[in-house]
Amino acid sequence: MSKELKLLIHVAQKERWDIAVKNGLNFLKTKKPDEELRVRLIANGDSVTRCTKCDRDLFDNIKQLVLDGGEIFLCENSLKAFDIPKTRLPEVFKTVPAAIRALVDHQLEGWIYVRP
Repeated sequence: MSKELKLLIHVAQKERWDIAVKNGLNFLKTKKPDEELRVRLIANGDSVTRCTKCDRDLFDNIKQLVLDGGEIFLCENSLKAFDIPKTRLPEVFKTVPAAIRALVDHQLEGWIYVRP
């Protein structure tokens, strides 16, 4: 029987994307044979403003995280607050209606919360 570890990374500031994504990538690299590792990033606040204009290194790391099985969700309330239509987002991003609700729901489902 394999053990499932679920990491929830909260990105609340645009300056924290690099470390948040690297934390997710580094976590996935620690997988042992009897484990299933899952990573989800949930971004809100001004962090969503960096999702349409991120630098190449960050975007490459974001793509790698998704290729390695990670998921990235952006808060629809924050997107609206910064006038960012979902159609402007790269396909690597998914959305949730409200990040605060998603953060609470995930923790109730056993996800371990980290805010870099």
